[in-house]
Order: sequence, then structure tokens, then C-alpha cells
Amino acid sequence: MAVSPRPKIGLALGGGAARGAAHIGVLKAFEENGLRPDFLTGTSIGAFISALYAFGKPLDAIKEMAKQMRWLDVTAFTVSRYGLLSNGEMRNLLKREIGSVTFEDAPIPLAFVAADISTGERIVIDRGDVAEGVMASSCIPGIFVPVERDGRLLVDGGIVENVPISPLRKMGADLVIAVDLNGSHAYDRPEHIIDVILNTLDIAIDTTTRIQLREADVLISLDLARYSRTDTSDADELYAEGYRGGIGAMKEIRHKLQARRPKGLEWLKWRLRHWKSERSEEADSRNGRKGLETDARKGPGSVEGRPLHVGDAGERKDKPLPQREEDA
Repeated sequence: MAVSPRPKIGLALGGGAARGAAHIGVLKAFEENGLRPDFLTGTSIGAFISALYAFGKPLDAIKEMAKQMRWLDVTAFTVSRYGLLSNGEMRNLLKREIGSVTFEDAPIPLAFVAADISTGERIVIDRGDVAEGVMASSCIPGIFVPVERDGRLLVDGGIVENVPISPLRKMGADLVIAVDLNGSHAYDRPEHIIDVILNTLDIAIDTTTRIQLREADVLISLDLARYSRTDTSDADELYAEGYRGGIGAMKEIRHKLQARRPKGLEWLKWRLRHWKSERSEEADSRNGRKGLETDARKGPGSVEGRPLHVGDAGERKDKPLPQREEDA
């Protein structure tokens, strides 16, 4: 049966604290339309959601987590010169949900973005412990203690790339879809110190984010300014906002997927590559079956695939047994 080539989809989930519940709605819209990302990237809460999804956590379960989670669930007071709180509980929560997994284990290729607080560099985290990567990408500077990784002090990736589009190109995405949780670029009156810090960060990164979003092929821009970034009681409404945004973008996504399908000579080249891949897999499968059949024919009493005869024993009786390396 002929296989129609589909361009690889990369999905970038941006930061936005509790507003990240909207990402779950976007993913639900994708699933209902038969689309599944081939690559996932995330910053801050986007890293948290993408990690759960990449390792097979059902969307209904992720949504329930978003509704039940409270600020104190993922934070703890700490004594440090670098911050007031630790988000180590987030690591523990993730390990309970998806286990002690690494990026190399991910069924959907995954990457997060963090910032090196000493140099200002954008750091792409795509290897090692996933839970530690989520922690690093979510460390709000001034509030959370930075995560030390490979000799660097890492903090919230929103400072350098709040919607992590750039890693997706290098990962192999043909179509990059970005989800921006701060599409209105508006800021409510802060209610407490956390809001003051978050507003300050958003204002500081706003201009850079607008420029970076131009690199997306499809932008799902959500106006969530009326929702709190620290109160999870609006999770259902945020989920619905994300779902509507995902459904609203579906026509553009399908159009651009179709436009990126190889045609003419490019299609023939793709088909040849696919055919070679199929033949190679079939050959590997046949070789595997032959190996099993040969092992079965040998049995416990055989020499090099032949039944063991009395003559074999006679030929070998005066020969010393071969030594194992450790006996030599």
C-alpha cells in the first residue's frame, strides 16, 4: 500500500505559569484532528506539559493534575543566597508520574530551553534527566534557586526564548507550530510579589518574544491576560481557551502541511527512500527468523549445526578444552 509522506510537525509550548493549562486544550484539538507532534519543545510550564505528554500521560490525566496542583505542591522554602524557594518538588512530582526518565527515552523527541544566569546564553536541554530539565526551565530568577547543570546555573528559559521555536528546526521539524500564552501582551494589576516579578519578566521579554514568534509557520496566540498565573482554579476555562485556539488554527495547519508534502521529483525521491527502508526492514526481519530457525535446528546436542555423532566425540577426545579468557 502506498504511503503518503507527511511533513514532520514540531510543537513549541511557551511559558506562562498556571496559564499553561491552555496547552492541554491545544493538544486535545490536535488529537481530535488526527495530528500528533513529531517533536516537542517547552519553556517553563510548557516544559512540564510537554514532558508529561511526550512520555504518554493521557491528556485527561494531565488536565486533572493542572486542576489539582497548587503553588505549594511544587515549591519549598530553602536557605540559599540564590533564591527564596526550591522547585525540587516539581522534580519529585514528575518522577512519580513518568518515572526517572531521560530525554533519550522519550517516545516523542523532546527539548527544553533554559537561561544561563551567568552569561545570558540560551541553553537547549535535550539530554540527561528530564525532571531536572523541567526544573531548570522553570526556575523563576529571584524566586527559585537556579539549577546547576554541567557547571552552569540555569534559570527560567522565558528570559531568552519564551516560546522555544528555534530548537525545533534543528530537531528536524518541517512545520513549526508555536503556542503563545501571552498573545495579548497585556499585564493585569499585580496582586502580590509573585505577580510583580512575573509582570516584570513578561515586560522584559515581550519585544524579543514578538520577534522570535515570526519564525513559526503557524502561531496559536492566546489572549489569557484575564487569568491568573498563580491560581489553578481556572484550569477548565484555560483548557477550553487552548482547545478553541487549536481548533481555530487547524485549517491553516492542514493547508501548510499539504503545501509541504513533496511533489513530482521530490515525491519520487521520498518514495524511493521509503521503499529502501521497507526492504531493509524486511531483510532484517527475514534474517532474524533464519537465525531462530538455525538455533532451533542446532539443539543442545549439535556441533556447528550438525547432529552430534559418535565420531565427533572420537575426534575431540584427545583435544584440550578451549580456555576462557579469564582462565588463560
